[in-house]
Amino acid sequence: MENCMPRNGKEGLVYGGVICALTCIFMATLNISIHMGGVSRDAIVISLKSFPLVFIIAMILEASIVGKIADKLVNVFISPTDSLNAHIMFRTFFTVIGMSIIMTIVGGILASGFSLEVIKEFPIHWPRNFCTAIFLELIIVQPIARTAMRRMHQNQEKYQTNSENNSIN
Repeated sequence: MENCMPRNGKEGLVYGGVICALTCIFMATLNISIHMGGVSRDAIVISLKSFPLVFIIAMILEASIVGKIADKLVNVFISPTDSLNAHIMFRTFFTVIGMSIIMTIVGGILASGFSLEVIKEFPIHWPRNFCTAIFLELIIVQPIARTAMRRMHQNQEKYQTNSENNSIN
């Protein structure tokens, strides 16, 4: 199971980038489509255009605020002897709570500007965003990111084996 998780900072950035990219594109498309009355070509175009900004905001927020808080909360609820799956589940849960709160506000601001509407609509939009994001993370995004890590590690091991074999010859 360890083969599916990042082993260093570079791999952590790739892993986090995959998770963030998939989640951002799906959640942005969902929220924009809802605001525009349904999935349409225009909603998808707006989602794709807004993706770079939303992705950068999400990566910065996760790395600087939400991830640190999630790690502290995981340490409160999980012991080092608990399974990797327990760590993944709790980390995902706490990260999704934080990111869905912040990104619901950021998304509202990007859609409507700084207005009272963003605060008024928060109790309606956040539960939907949280439920959608947690489902998306657990069923689709996390398995894809862990598969990417597994393949990255397999490629590294192949490369290392080939390098060792070539140096012997």
